Amino acid sequence: MNEQPYTVECHWDAEAGVWYVAHTDIPGLATEAATLEELQNKLLRMIPELLELNGSVERGQQVPFKLIAHECAVA
Repeated sequence: MNEQPYTVECHWDAEAGVWYVAHTDIPGLATEAATLEELQNKLLRMIPELLELNGSVERGQQVPFKLIAHECAVA
């Protein structure tokens, strides 16, 4: 298992009204969601599946990841 957590950096797209994966070290990971909570729930399902398909983890193995969220605001 990867000892270091994977990183998923997400940005807010105000025009589209979604959070999206902007940068990650997980090959093939691309998704978006209307809320950060919804995005996190999607990632909890998608990350282990993708890493299993990539041969990086075994089925059922826990995968630690850091979710970093960026939102720009104008005051």
